Amino acid sequence: MLLSAAAAANAAIELSLLPVSQSAAELSVGVAISGLSDGAAPALGAYDFDVLFDTAHLAYVSADFGDAGLGDQLDAFALGVNPQSAALAEAGKLNVFELSLDDPADLNAWQADNFTLAVLHFNILQTGDTTLSLAVNALGDADGDALAASTTPLTVTAVPVPPAFALMAAGLGLLVKPRRSA
Repeated sequence: MLLSAAAAANAAIELSLLPVSQSAAELSVGVAISGLSDGAAPALGAYDFDVLFDTAHLAYVSADFGDAGLGDQLDAFALGVNPQSAALAEAGKLNVFELSLDDPADLNAWQADNFTLAVLHFNILQTGDTTLSLAVNALGDADGDALAASTTPLTVTAVPVPPAFALMAAGLGLLVKPRRSA
């Protein structure tokens, strides 16, 4: 009975790619987890996944670990000692990893049920639709036991923005009225 309850809890865990911000030249994508238990097991203790993307459209720039509002939920006391990495494994494959060194009881007691693991920053190289997806290598709970999770990909559309001069000229054209000769 207990085993089936744990399997049901694991089935509801989801990793999602969510748009954080986008301009004509840059894209920021959050990797979020949901379906954990708030203040109870299972809490996330480690993750290792790959973000797959099209190098014709995007170029990886950097990563910020943790949730903007909640902090790094794998570092309950913000000690900053967790091993973490975001590095290109190959073209179009970004590996993202973090291992909590916190006590399992602290993670289970203090971790939120859903939060952002990291925000990934990309330069946009080409306009058009492109999809980012996740390949989970490993997810572990606070005790190091495996967690199963579903994943949600993200499709973004890069739209070209007119040059600043063209926008300014269009705005000035609206302000200037032609003179009529008498």
